[in-house]
Amino acid sequence: MTIYHIHHIIPKHMGGSNDPDNLVTVSIEEHANLHKQLWEDLGHWQDKIAWQMLSGQITNAEAAKEIRRLSNLGNKHFKGKTHTKEYKEKLSKMMKEKRAKYPKMGHHKPHTNETKEKIRQKSMGNLNGKISGYTLSVETKEKMRCRMLSNNPAKRPEVRAKLRLAALARKNLYDQR
Repeated sequence: MTIYHIHHIIPKHMGGSNDPDNLVTVSIEEHANLHKQLWEDLGHWQDKIAWQMLSGQITNAEAAKEIRRLSNLGNKHFKGKTHTKEYKEKLSKMMKEKRAKYPKMGHHKPHTNETKEKIRQKSMGNLNGKISGYTLSVETKEKMRCRMLSNNPAKRPEVRAKLRLAALARKNLYDQR
């Protein structure tokens, strides 16, 4: 039995949508090969990870770890700074003490049953009858959408057309095999 996936012709990370005209049904092997081809053509790390995961080269956990690593490469908040030797020693001592105190939990303190129940309630989105979190207004959502679209080349009609043609050409190559 063949298992099929839904593939985005213009990937989500490039601004592609879930519109039916941007989706195509492919087998897992075809899906992996499409992402490999996108990675080779355009060089986006997201496609490389998708290809490796779909082709069984890496596990979901390894993919998640690599995604976290690569998505943080542009983060420069600590660039050029280092911890002092004293701070490193203090941190090391603190972590050793915590691990000694809670050997089964590493450096985490176990939750009480009361805390576990609060976490369970919150994860259900309801805490004592009150909705947790907040809702964005329609205005704010529209502003965010416009900001995301303003500098996205994949939203320009001529770029979308080229990407769509290239993806369909790749899919046709796999269909011919």
